[in-house]
This record gives sequence, C-alpha cells and structure tokens, in this order.
Amino acid sequence: MKLKLLIILLILIFLLNGCNKEDNIYPLEFFQISNTKIENLQVDNTNKIIEEKIIDKEHSAFIFTDNENSRFKGGINLNGKSYYIGQVSMENTPVDSMGIEEIHVFGKRAVKIYGILGANYAQAFYWFVEDKLEDSIIQIDGNTMEIDLDDDDKKEIISTLGTIPETRIYMLKEGKIYASDINKSIVAKSVSLQDKDKKIFEVYFEPNKSEQYMFYKGSLIKR
Repeated sequence: MKLKLLIILLILIFLLNGCNKEDNIYPLEFFQISNTKIENLQVDNTNKIIEEKIIDKEHSAFIFTDNENSRFKGGINLNGKSYYIGQVSMENTPVDSMGIEEIHVFGKRAVKIYGILGANYAQAFYWFVEDKLEDSIIQIDGNTMEIDLDDDDKKEIISTLGTIPETRIYMLKEGKIYASDINKSIVAKSVSLQDKDKKIFEVYFEPNKSEQYMFYKGSLIKR
C-alpha cells in the first residue's frame, strides 16, 4: 500500500510540474510466452541423479546426467511417470550455481530448476505443478528472482541477462504468462533491478548516466 501511494504521489508531482509523459512514464510492451515442450524420459537413460526434490507423493523434480555426456539435465516425476524438460546446466557447474527450489509465483505453487549454460548465461525452468502437464513449464534466460512487483500479494519474475544488463518482467495476465523486454520497450541501453526491496530499476539511456524508475500498472515511472 505504501508503494502504491508513493507512485501515485510521484505521478501527481510530474503532472503538477508540467513534465512530459514521454520523459518520465514509459509504457511497456508485453508478449505471451510459450510453454516448454517436454519428452518422456526412460529411467535407463539416466546415469546419475545429482539432486532431487520431493514435492509430494505425486510430484518430484531432479537434475541428472545421462549416458551421452556430462551436461546436467532436468527431469520431473508426475504420477509415477518421468519427463525430460531440457538442459539445466553445463559441465563442471559449481554446486551453488544450480539447484531446485520450491517457490510460489503468480499466486501458484511452483518448482524452480536453475543452472548456467555458459559465462554470464544463467537460466531457470519453472514448473507449475498444479497446471496441466503440457502447459506447466516455462524456461527463462538470465538470473531470475521472484518479487511482488505490482503489490498485489502475488510474485512476478524478473530476469536479467548479460554483462550489459537486459531485463525482462514476467507477469500473469488472464491466466496466461506474458513478458516484457524492458530494454526494447523503452529503447534503453541497460536495465537492471537495482533495489529488490524498494523495487527500483536502474536504467541507462546513454553511457555514464543512470536514472531510477519504478514499475506501476504496466509502465516504468521515473523516480
């Protein structure tokens, strides 16, 4: 509630000062993302289980290696059947750079399976365990975090990728997951979440000149 009041106050200040909308409020473009395709997984194809998370008697998730190579791959168990979701991490990944977590995001129970595919290239799979199997998994590039960005008591996902940060927001809209590539939406050179608690984004439209923005109702508003 305090965050909403602060943002409303900032908008009023901008209007009273005669600031141009184009200079201070940037509407974000959102697009619907696709679900990750999964495949049946035969137990014989798994060489070693690296980590496993038991969710309940019907659901579990695991990271494994197979007989083909040493890459770390992801799998899920649902109602006694195993499925392959994709490569989770590269060979020789440090233990603290990959893993499995139970979380809540978009108001749903979920499992996050994360790792790295290269230098400065993190990624994560999100499995929404109560959704239909074919619609239950998404894959997101970048370092991901879950925060209640719009103050609705449901967490959204923020991902940041690259040494010159590119940041996306993932939100649930009418039962579907949508993403906004902030850099492209506002034509910024660099965007990153600077302060997770205050939900402040650091934006560079030009080198060596940072600006601070906050998210409100599908837009970034200058702080």
